[in-house]
Amino acid sequence: MNEDLVEDLRVFLDDVNLSTHEINVYIALLTSSRINNPTAKEISRKSEVPSGRIYEVLEDLKNKGMVEIIESRPKKVRAIAINKALDNLLTYQANKNKRTMDYLYDKAKLFESKLYNSEVSINKDPTRLFWATIFDTQSILSIYEKFINNAKKELLLNEFINRSTLKILRYGSAVYEPIRNAVKRGVKVKSLWSFQYNDQPLLDDNEAEIFKEFKKILKLLEELYGLSTELDGFDIKYVHKRIPTLYDIIDNKRVMFKLLNPVKPTQVFTCINVQDPKLAEELRNKFLDIWVFEAKGVQ
Repeated sequence: MNEDLVEDLRVFLDDVNLSTHEINVYIALLTSSRINNPTAKEISRKSEVPSGRIYEVLEDLKNKGMVEIIESRPKKVRAIAINKALDNLLTYQANKNKRTMDYLYDKAKLFESKLYNSEVSINKDPTRLFWATIFDTQSILSIYEKFINNAKKELLLNEFINRSTLKILRYGSAVYEPIRNAVKRGVKVKSLWSFQYNDQPLLDDNEAEIFKEFKKILKLLEELYGLSTELDGFDIKYVHKRIPTLYDIIDNKRVMFKLLNPVKPTQVFTCINVQDPKLAEELRNKFLDIWVFEAKGVQ
């Protein structure tokens, strides 16, 4: 390897937080082509990493997918090809960062809970951001409006159709106008509607009636809020079944669970707001499975 390429590699490895010892050892391995799988002692000498640290450094590089330890006496070392090693390293760092973020989100939720349960007077947002249960329609609409207005990338919405939906949609400006504005600023929105009739089985032979009802929803959304599949970034489908747990996902990090009122199934009784990227990613996969393989549009 020429010196410029070695220096570029050194800068890159430093950018992804490899230690100086790790960088020196890996580069020493790459530039030891004349040595057939050098020993740890030989790499220690070439990289100028102390012999007391060399095995620890090699083990770290192995865990990151950058070197291979060959079992022999003495043990020998082989560098993984550069492009493969870099791919392994980035995967390792992504997984490490994800674990770190999962831990930090859990800690933040715990701290927020303690904060709001304490008597301490301190500057805090009135909306609990990491974990909260919200009751009553006005409070639920208010928090949806806030989070949709703050959305930057994606909204995945599980909506439902019952016998009151067409009537209630006319009073949904607190949610649907922010959705329209989100689409305008580049947020991708997928709106999935399911049928929650509690007194009517969902049979194949009434699917024509269900599609007819869905088209009424489409027409009303366009007339009232300008939402249609003609908008770039907005798509809407329906699924011919009930979805037992309704949830919306905001920017692949926040999940809003919607629990229907068992006494009045036309209403959302409570909403649970959870900011948890790991949970959001798992539920996003479930949402997209239904969206791709079961849901139907209006083609």
